[in-house]
Amino acid sequence: MTEQQVPTSQKRILRLLLFVALLFLLLLALLIMLQLTESALSVWQMLDQLSPALLVVYAVGLFGFALLVSILSWLLLRPAKRKPAEQVLGASLPRDRESLTEALQQADSQGIDTAGARQELRELDRRAAQMTLYVVFFGAVSAGKSALIKAIAAAEDIEVDPRAGTTRRIAHYEYAEGEGVNLQLTDAPGILDTDPEHVHMAREEARRAHLVIYVCDGELTRDQYQELEVLKALERPLIVALNKQDRYSEEDLKAILARLRERLPEIEVIPVQAGGKEQITRIDDSGKEWYELRDREAKIGELMSAIKLRIESEGERFDARRDESLVRLGAEKLHLATQTHRRQEGEKLVRQYTGKAMVGAMAAISPGSDVLIQGYLGVQMVKALTSLYEVKAREVDVEHFIDLASQNVGKRMTLLLAMTGNVLKAFPGVGTVTGGLIHAVAYGLIFEGLGKAVVKTLQESGTLKTVQALDYFEEALSGDLESRAKYFARLAVEEFRKKE
Repeated sequence: MTEQQVPTSQKRILRLLLFVALLFLLLLALLIMLQLTESALSVWQMLDQLSPALLVVYAVGLFGFALLVSILSWLLLRPAKRKPAEQVLGASLPRDRESLTEALQQADSQGIDTAGARQELRELDRRAAQMTLYVVFFGAVSAGKSALIKAIAAAEDIEVDPRAGTTRRIAHYEYAEGEGVNLQLTDAPGILDTDPEHVHMAREEARRAHLVIYVCDGELTRDQYQELEVLKALERPLIVALNKQDRYSEEDLKAILARLRERLPEIEVIPVQAGGKEQITRIDDSGKEWYELRDREAKIGELMSAIKLRIESEGERFDARRDESLVRLGAEKLHLATQTHRRQEGEKLVRQYTGKAMVGAMAAISPGSDVLIQGYLGVQMVKALTSLYEVKAREVDVEHFIDLASQNVGKRMTLLLAMTGNVLKAFPGVGTVTGGLIHAVAYGLIFEGLGKAVVKTLQESGTLKTVQALDYFEEALSGDLESRAKYFARLAVEEFRKKE
């Protein structure tokens, strides 16, 4: 038997086996179909003999069984939802002044920037020392916040303009009444401002206030409803002021108020008129007409009564709730500063271990020794990153994660080495170099991708989730690697030429 006859005979045998298997499957499918048909006919004959009442019971039972199967299948097969970072880590934020102060001291010892959080504590102390209630006027651009404050505080230095977005900063105006009501009225930028910094300022100031007056001038848009939901989530006492009521007839005004109160059942809605100027027509005895501007009467009495009533009903809870909000704001700023610090330090660690992995690949003295070096460095890098994020990870779990990541790398190692070899050809004098230099570039790509995947997982979930980290690592190895390979090739060539 020749060498060419052997594979031909084997192919014939395989085809015959495949034909027999296919024929068996077809006969099995035919048998199952006949059995199902027979069963279906038997059930149909049985149902045909049942009374209408029993048919209804049978149909209801069958529907209930199908519904139960569907619900169980959905519960078992639905994709798991990843919680946002703020939900995962929000529960660990300091809840009171003492715990926040302790957290700040610990953060200082770690080199974290705590200036933003400490500023909120200083602002808390400053406002607590004053016998003043802060009321912030919040709302969409050109809703009339500044004009309303001007009408309440009788302040002349407030810039009022019919164009959108007059307010570009946080401004405070004092209002004092003989009954001992001392208010600090805050004019904040509009929530739909084109500058995100202005929006951020306005939201923070709302959280520092005792009471929020949300100013609108008509039906609320979807964005305004969403913003009100945000304010409700911040647990700030809220009043909605419907401004510019002179625009509407009495019937239209009642209809708008009714719709707002229906959509916002938990929030008090009050009509106001901020005053300002209005154009009137004058006619003299000869019938000559001309136009002039006059001051429009401000209608703020109902709003001021609502504010006083809220102050009386809240009592000491006003200050307590404001203090809790400021502590929460400071804690969130500390959390963001901590995340920024960890991300920056994590990137430094990834660069350090990536560099070590590249040097280790070039220094390998025997085939396979670089793999041992990389495995050890990979474990050490992940342990360093989990320590940075204060995540407890057992060494066996870290080693298992590295083993799974190595299996992922093994499927792509040939392609990585081929690509790095092509990239290195662009460097004069090293285009034909193989071995350690090519492995150095490949391990640079691997360690950078692995490190960033671990950092991203720790940042988002607060723990080392193996599946999530491997998914991110997969994305890193599946993306556009050529530009990054060129970067690591330059580093490797520089190190190689230093040794030469």
